[in-house]
Parts: sequence; C-alpha cells; structure tokens
Amino acid sequence: MQRAYRILCVDDEDFNLELLETLLTPHGYEVVSAMNGKAALEQLGRKNIDLVLADVNMPVMNGHELCAAIRSDGDLKHIPVIMITSLDNRENKLKSISAGADEFLAKPIDPSELLLRVKNMLSSRAYEDAFTYLIHSLARAAEANDIDTGNHILRVGEFSALIARELGMPEKYIENIRLQATLHDVGKVHVPSHILKKSGRLDDEEMAEMKKHPAFGALIIGDHPHLESGKKIALSHHEKWDGTGYPKGLKGEEIPLEARIVAIADCYDALRNSRVYKPCYDHDEAVKIITEGDDRLKPEHFDPKVLEVFKKVAPQLEALYESMKDPKACEPA
Repeated sequence: MQRAYRILCVDDEDFNLELLETLLTPHGYEVVSAMNGKAALEQLGRKNIDLVLADVNMPVMNGHELCAAIRSDGDLKHIPVIMITSLDNRENKLKSISAGADEFLAKPIDPSELLLRVKNMLSSRAYEDAFTYLIHSLARAAEANDIDTGNHILRVGEFSALIARELGMPEKYIENIRLQATLHDVGKVHVPSHILKKSGRLDDEEMAEMKKHPAFGALIIGDHPHLESGKKIALSHHEKWDGTGYPKGLKGEEIPLEARIVAIADCYDALRNSRVYKPCYDHDEAVKIITEGDDRLKPEHFDPKVLEVFKKVAPQLEALYESMKDPKACEPA
C-alpha cells in the first residue's frame, strides 16, 4: 500500500501552519511543519518529503533561500516547491522564480486553489518519477547481454550533464540529457551476446552487427516527443566530428549536440572500465587518450568545443567517477 503524500509546510506563524494542516489533512495528506527555512532543511534531511509549501518572509532563512538550497542539493532538488506569496508583488515573484519555485499561492490562501495546485503538482511529480523509472528500466535492459557495465549508464548521464552545464545549456536541457543519455546503448539488446562478450577485437562481420545497435536503439525508443533527445543520442553517439563514425557518417554540426556530448562522456567511462577486450585506464591515461589519441580514438573524432569543455571539467569527471564507480571496479595496472 502506498504511503500518504508527505507535505512540508514552512511558515513562522503558528496560525498559518495550523490552517494549512487543517486544509490538507482531511484530504489524506501527511503534514510536517517547520517555522523557518533552516528547520525545514533539517526536516528534509530526516524525512521523505513529496512537496514543500513555503512562505516567503521568515526569520533565520526565508522562503527564497530555502528554495535555492533545495535546488542546489542533489538529493532534494527533485522536490517541488510552492511559494506562498503575494502575486501582485512582482519582486517577490521574480525572486521565487530565480530560486527555483515551481508554483505560487497568493495570500490570503484560497482553500480550493491550494488543494488544486497541490494535487496537480503531486500528480505531475508522480508522472515524472514514473517516466524516469521507465527510462532507467529500459536502459538497464540494454545491459542484459553485456558484462561489466555496472553503473556505466548512470555515470554517462552525470558526465553528460556536467559537460552540458559547462557549455552553458539551460537547466531543462541539462536534466534532460542526464536522464536520456542513459538510453545511449539500448539498441545493444539486439546484438548477439557472443559479440558483446568476445575478448579481442571484432572481425568485420561482427563489427557490422555491432554497428547496427544505434539504429536499433532509435527504433526501440520510437517517436514520442518526450524521448526525442534519447532517440538522437542512441542513433548518433557513435558519429564522429570528422565524419568517420556510424551509422550515417554524419560530420560536424550535422551530429546532434546531445550525441556529441554523450560521445565523449561514453568514451571516458569506457576507458576507465575494463572489458573483456581491453584493460581499464586511470583518469590521466583516459584523458590523454581522448585528447591526444591512440590506435582507436583521435581528438578529431570529437566536437572541438565539447573537447575543450571536457579538458576543463576533467577533474570533476574524475571525482564523479570515483563517487559512482562500481565496488569491484578494476584498478589500473
């Protein structure tokens, strides 16, 4: 049985907290209270909160500061925040938007509007959570015939988001690529396992089979508009800036930006991990191969702008890898 949605109400006035609890509890919501932003963060650290209702004007830490703190915390940033403010106060509204608020409620609170906004926000969050779960489930299916992949798909998503942020992409784009980059190899479910698990290099016939996985991935993902980025990534993450990639031999900016970002994130993670056909490399060796080249990879395979960003954020990539590496990850020789 699913637990009741838990709503954190934050206000420095007891009367307002009691009012919110009185309005929400009869509709099956569990209400948790805090009298300022600092106390709210303590509650968020202790309990699974589904939604935050926060007043703007509070001592110690106000609503804008609380919202900004939630958005900057990797474990909390997914929680929707409804700011309780005066909609005719333009400055407050702009500050709330800047802090990352999802919705607004005017004072005095209209009970019907409160309940409707809470219901819609929680329904939207439930849909997003289900969407994320299904994408990760589909991505994990790609590993069914592969080996030694572990957290590879999740790391590629995080690496891609980091690079996208440094490129100056908007937050929605960053979150989208973090999630949908995990689908980059979903087409491998159609590649025979003896090819995926072969030690040593593939022969021409085997390589021809392997090169089909981007098209298979795009076919599996389909044409839903919410998965457009995932389809572009799956289809084009093996294209190369100099036109020597596959499956279409696209060149330069013909390759979608999402795929250009994921291409370098995927290569870095692949180099860091051992496979049946290759050893693992440490961070410095992996960066050197990508930036200077070897018998497989060349710097000209990557978008020059993305490559420059990769060099800039390399220390952060190393830290991310170390924090997300598999418990049994190999140690470079």
